[in-house]
Amino acid sequence: MQIDFAGPIEQINPENDNFDVFLRFDDGRVYNFFVATPNNIYSCMENEGLDYFFGTPPLFVRRLTPENVERALRAILEDEAMLNIYGALQTST
Repeated sequence: MQIDFAGPIEQINPENDNFDVFLRFDDGRVYNFFVATPNNIYSCMENEGLDYFFGTPPLFVRRLTPENVERALRAILEDEAMLNIYGALQTST
């Protein structure tokens, strides 16, 4: 299993940001996850002047760091149903 961020992690604001993360399996499957901080969702609603948020279910982390993302993804892998709820299959075998 390999975790890849869609861009340079040095540009991430760990307290208020979102990022696409790819989870690559040894069998060739690749899942895409929308990972965000709760603060970021509030900021997005504020920027859009909305009182709601919907879309791809975000995988929330308190701080957007590689360590927190890895812990969250490992927790999702404990229940394969969660993999298909939060992750979007990009490449299959």
